[in-house]
Amino acid sequence: MTDVYAAWAAGHALLLFIALPLLSGAGALLFARCYPGLSRRGRAACFALGTCASFALFLALARAVGRQSAVVEFDKALAGALSMSMPVPLLWLLSWFTYLGDRNFLTGVSVLMTLFLLWNRQWGLAVFCAVATGAGGALNWLLKHGFERIRPDHDHGYASAAGWSFPSGHSSAAMTVYGAACYLLWRLAPPAWRLPGIAILAALIMAIGLSRILLQVHFASDVLAGFAVSLGWLALCVAAARRWGASGDERQRLQ
Repeated sequence: MTDVYAAWAAGHALLLFIALPLLSGAGALLFARCYPGLSRRGRAACFALGTCASFALFLALARAVGRQSAVVEFDKALAGALSMSMPVPLLWLLSWFTYLGDRNFLTGVSVLMTLFLLWNRQWGLAVFCAVATGAGGALNWLLKHGFERIRPDHDHGYASAAGWSFPSGHSSAAMTVYGAACYLLWRLAPPAWRLPGIAILAALIMAIGLSRILLQVHFASDVLAGFAVSLGWLALCVAAARRWGASGDERQRLQ
């Protein structure tokens, strides 16, 4: 059955590349609309559950990769099926999407966001942005060198990749940087921009992750693990930023 599922996914690559980002954007939009309506206790429970679920998913994937389980079999079957079925125009398109998750590009985005916040004297949010994105990158580096998973073979020429495979650096960085941008949009942008911006960024994060799978430079579990661990890390950073912001507001009231 593993080969059957992998063949189906490879045969519907373009459909998945369109549908999954749209679903991600719709899911983020729904969450952003519903979350503020929850009670304080409900928001805290939702936040804690999501954070724990993200880290639990990462640990489950890490264990599966280490044990050479059915997850690894599916990864290899999907990579093999994609190598035989991906059309050249789609590979060319994916090569542009994957650039938006490039480490150097996202480092520039992160630096610009931090400088913008410093320019506007948003000191707490500037620290949040720098720590969330910088330490997120360091965490991915440590995990890659801890697992030392070999990448899938790829020789189509539309993407080059070096280093270890698990978890995906592009997926981790996209989740951290564009996820941080979502939080900053929610805090600082005009109300009319918030929901569309969050939906677009969520769709972009998913598209970048999918591009790494479809270009065969990462296994599917690499991308999912990158999303999971960075989402959990980002949630912890947001929680710290909210607590710091609340403490700052309280100090201002006392003064």
